[in-house]
Amino acid sequence: MRGTKLGLADLKKLQKDVQQQRAEQQRREAEARAARARAASPDDVTAFRRAMGQATPIKPSGKVVHAPQATLSPAIAQRRASAIGEASPRADQGVSDGGDIAPLLSENGTAFVRHDAAPDTARNLKRGQWRAGAELDLHGLRVEQARHAVLSFLDECLEHGIRCVRIVHGKGYGSQGLEPVLKDKVRTWLVQKAEVMAFSEAPEREGGAGALLVLMRAETRP
Repeated sequence: MRGTKLGLADLKKLQKDVQQQRAEQQRREAEARAARARAASPDDVTAFRRAMGQATPIKPSGKVVHAPQATLSPAIAQRRASAIGEASPRADQGVSDGGDIAPLLSENGTAFVRHDAAPDTARNLKRGQWRAGAELDLHGLRVEQARHAVLSFLDECLEHGIRCVRIVHGKGYGSQGLEPVLKDKVRTWLVQKAEVMAFSEAPEREGGAGALLVLMRAETRP
């Protein structure tokens, strides 16, 4: 009986040793799998470095690129400023009533052609090469009212793509001393307007000495 008991004890010890060895083997296998996983799945920093390894850095140029800004016509700018309650410059701001423009006129003082326009532009204008798309009548207006009306009218026409217009200033028959006050004033204002390429006294059928045909530059859109 005693020998049998010793045999059972040895068997239990053997089983325990086998279990410990198996547990140790499983632990080692688990550690090995973890090591292989770490090698196959690097951390974020290592992964980023590997991904960027083939990237070519861009050399700084030192240049600052500004996006082009659209240029608003004076009429649009004035309406937008009014809509948001901001003060806006008048269309005739900076335009004077005086000045000797006689040297700039041609055709006995009845026409004007800007230096970068064709010399015969005023004559062609009077001959009807361009048809007037809008008309402004200044009868009954004082000088200040007429100035603002003329410059605002031109801006509005430019905004809507109207290049040729007729401005009726009158012949002065109703003025004191029968002097055409607005006749010379309108010519003075038009010469100061950079968008005006040329103007000419209108043909008799369109007002004659009491009106001007005005040709403006084609507005370039941004």
